[in-house]
Amino acid sequence: MEALEPTELQRALLAAVEPCVDRRILAAVMAEEDRQRHALQAFTARWNDGR
Repeated sequence: MEALEPTELQRALLAAVEPCVDRRILAAVMAEEDRQRHALQAFTARWNDGR
């Protein structure tokens, strides 16, 4: 048995998973992660400023 090239393996994996992905939920989760990332950056900026 031969191993797949990394790009071919990634393509196969994404094709297998795609039908199971709810794009609406994925978008909401990504937006929440972005909000949290910005909040953490703001917190660390205040922390570094000594506030």
